[in-house]
Amino acid sequence: MREAMMTHVEDYTATPAAIESNRISGEAARKRLLTGLSIAERRLELAGISTVLLDGGAGSPIVLLHGPGEHAAKWLRILPELVRTHHVIAPDLPGHGTSGTVEGPIHPDRVLAWLGELIERTCPTPPILVGQILGAAIAARFAAKHGSQLRCLVL
Repeated sequence: MREAMMTHVEDYTATPAAIESNRISGEAARKRLLTGLSIAERRLELAGISTVLLDGGAGSPIVLLHGPGEHAAKWLRILPELVRTHHVIAPDLPGHGTSGTVEGPIHPDRVLAWLGELIERTCPTPPILVGQILGAAIAARFAAKHGSQLRCLVL
């Protein structure tokens, strides 16, 4: 019975306490990585989805959308350079990282509304929209419907 509450990964068994400790360690690591950068982590309600995003820097806006199973902190390697010349907005996609989820399947139109609200609330001018894998699919679909709201699209 106790076996069912544990997770096995290649000769390592994680108890529920260890899994929770890793989650807390991950959050602490994310905060530590942000220390010293002109980037803040904040939460917005977008299209009814609680969304965590990294936001910072000055200049023309650039929105970074990550791939599946990732989160905004995946961009940390390039953020120090980007924030020197751009206002960077990097959200955790809905259902990813520490952003909220929705009941049942999420309809593509809701994801586009989510992205539209993100841009409207964080970008004073049309942004450069960058997407990788899943983020690229969302960005391309948004650009097809709302291209006039973007300065540039990078997939």
